Amino acid sequence: MKQILIVDDEPMIRAGLMKLIKQYNQAIQVQAVPNGVEALAEIRKHNPDMVFTDIRMPKMDGLELCREISQMNLHLRTVVISGYGDFTYAQKCLTYGVKEYLLKPVTEVELYPVLDRFLYEEQTHSISISAYEEWLEQAEAAIWASDFEVVDRLLARWRGDDLSGRLTTEQLQQTVAEALRVLIKKLNGRELYQFNLQSPFKTLLNHDEVLERFESELIHLCDQLVQWRGGNQKNVFEEAKAYIDEHITEEISLEAVAEKVGLAPTYFSYYFKKMTNETFVQYRMKKRIEMAKRLLEMPHYKIVDVGMEIGYQNYPHFSKIFKKMTGISPSEYRQLLGIK
Repeated sequence: MKQILIVDDEPMIRAGLMKLIKQYNQAIQVQAVPNGVEALAEIRKHNPDMVFTDIRMPKMDGLELCREISQMNLHLRTVVISGYGDFTYAQKCLTYGVKEYLLKPVTEVELYPVLDRFLYEEQTHSISISAYEEWLEQAEAAIWASDFEVVDRLLARWRGDDLSGRLTTEQLQQTVAEALRVLIKKLNGRELYQFNLQSPFKTLLNHDEVLERFESELIHLCDQLVQWRGGNQKNVFEEAKAYIDEHITEEISLEAVAEKVGLAPTYFSYYFKKMTNETFVQYRMKKRIEMAKRLLEMPHYKIVDVGMEIGYQNYPHFSKIFKKMTGISPSEYRQLLGIK
């Protein structure tokens, strides 16, 4: 039977955690004490499987408790519970083998995946607290400055191995949800704008879906700030459309258009779809086919030449795209117009 020890000087926190753990599994034995001194006595007596400890407590704080546990060589799994202001302090616990922490207030969304990993999985992975904290500070500054290029680079760290490469999908989802919660608290702490705190995950997603949702949520934060500050999104959108229309026969990329209007590609892609309800590629394809229809209405234009005129060097490809967009081939379109 699994045993868990909760160490926290706040009675409400202790009671709340005990209730959540019992709801998770009634068979788990849960004990709770108010400080590190009593915690050590319980550990020596009962040798629990897992300890949840607060950082700041009287008599013996969480850092000292983690040091004592590491010296006992019990292979006891320890989770630090901290408030937002204790990140730097909690980071020191890494020295004593602590690989995970939870941010107060703890809910089942954050707690249950930790219980799954620590109690029932043979091998666990963790994220560096120092790298995570550094990322949060940079992300807050980038979002507040509306620096979409930096936000895009920070997202790349999650898409690569730097932050999320060693995390399981469940760990990644929990970590991303927590990162968003902390970011919103940081932004709201500036006391100029009020962001709504909502859980981005209602169900368990796959790895790529979690990162896509994370990207969408961060871009949404940027978008909200730009709007609240009276940004000129409409002008930017019209400028982008005009540039695309002027170069519709060329193979311009989304990145090229984003650079032209001064936005990060990730943000521009999100914003363009929001304004048009279609992707950049879909919009460009639609405009090309509209141009093809106008040219097909001119009898002196050969059908093969129409495709090349709008940017398709390969006629079969042009014919395939045209039929996909209109339901008929270019020749059938001309027949409907009475043009031979």
